[in-house]
Amino acid sequence: MKVDVSWDGSRIMGAVAAVVGAVATVLAWGLEEGTATGGPGARFLPMLLGGLMILLGAMIAFGPDGGRSARPAPAEEADPGSGRRALMTVGAMAAYTLLLDRLGFLLATSALLVVLVRAYGERRWVVVLSVALCATGAAYGLFAGWLKVPLPPGVFAP
Repeated sequence: MKVDVSWDGSRIMGAVAAVVGAVATVLAWGLEEGTATGGPGARFLPMLLGGLMILLGAMIAFGPDGGRSARPAPAEEADPGSGRRALMTVGAMAAYTLLLDRLGFLLATSALLVVLVRAYGERRWVVVLSVALCATGAAYGLFAGWLKVPLPPGVFAP
């Protein structure tokens, strides 16, 4: 059985992503593994991301349809609110970077997510606050708890 693979732009970019992932993995191999506290070391994240890039890039490059099935159909006309949402996102991210040290990770990240969830159309406050608080808590648990990354305490500083 012969598989006809035409190397269009999608397949070429998938192969490039797989190669970049392989290079990242090889370079990360020289980093230290483990930390004094027993958590994952500097090698963990580059190895994980490199492995994912290899896997996903290879799936796009050598898959049966070259990643085309995941593409949405082209929209007939642009959403009239998309420009406003893009500006709100950029503005919220700029404010987040300015306020992160002052307010701290928990407060600044929760506020950012409230603004973004509202900007992208959710109007029910129960959902908005649930998403903001759960996502902030999960990120804090991952970075401060498991990975031992020091995050800005802000107003919660002792």
